[in-house]
Amino acid sequence: MFLRRSFALVACSAALVLVMAACAGAPGSLSASPSPQTSASTSTSPTPAPTSTAPVITIDSPVEGATASVPVLMSGTADTFEAALTVDALDEAGDVICARSITATSGSGTPGTWETNLAFPPPDSDAPVTLRAYELSAKDGSMTNLVEREITVSAERPAITLTSPVCGATMTNPGADFLVEGLATVFEAALTVEFRDAAGWVILTKDLVTEVGNQESGFSEYVTLPADTPAGFYDVVAFDHSPKDGSIENEFSVQVRVRP
Repeated sequence: MFLRRSFALVACSAALVLVMAACAGAPGSLSASPSPQTSASTSTSPTPAPTSTAPVITIDSPVEGATASVPVLMSGTADTFEAALTVDALDEAGDVICARSITATSGSGTPGTWETNLAFPPPDSDAPVTLRAYELSAKDGSMTNLVEREITVSAERPAITLTSPVCGATMTNPGADFLVEGLATVFEAALTVEFRDAAGWVILTKDLVTEVGNQESGFSEYVTLPADTPAGFYDVVAFDHSPKDGSIENEFSVQVRVRP
């Protein structure tokens, strides 16, 4: 009797040991440790996405391949030193036909916007033109951050065209006469020419007349620039007044540089 009880007790103990061992190896056991592969996979970091750098200067208008009439209106963005940049136009031979030094709304680390126009006599027939915008290096004056845009300039003639002074001309003798000349189709042959500084202040005004009113004809007159005109960039602007309300219209503006 005693032997049977001892045998039963031993059998039960062996069974209990087997059950505990099986539970310890089960996947859901609380004592199970994660495998080395699982630990390695959870510690992997994602690869950062590449970053893009915004261009220093853009030409947003006119778009590539567009057809534009004179004056050619241009606009874009810039983040240049002291917000300064230059825009110009090249003819098919690569010659500069008009250039302007302009200032964006901000720069030197703060992106800004810019808008200007290039005014030059239109071609005899539609012609390809390359528009450019760029920065002149403060270190050595070289061209940097150049962007280009290919367009077609139409032969359509504006109401007023200045042929003298030309866009980008340099005046080296303030106090001397300079020639204002061009073609215009204006009401009653009347137009006005103003000499404006970089801030838009008018320092000289001259009323002119064309040879014939209400049809394209020439105008030509010498105008005297004040002798105390400071060096810098100026706009020579020709325009007429609307017969309806007297407002300024048909502006044709060329930038010139005065050097004593």
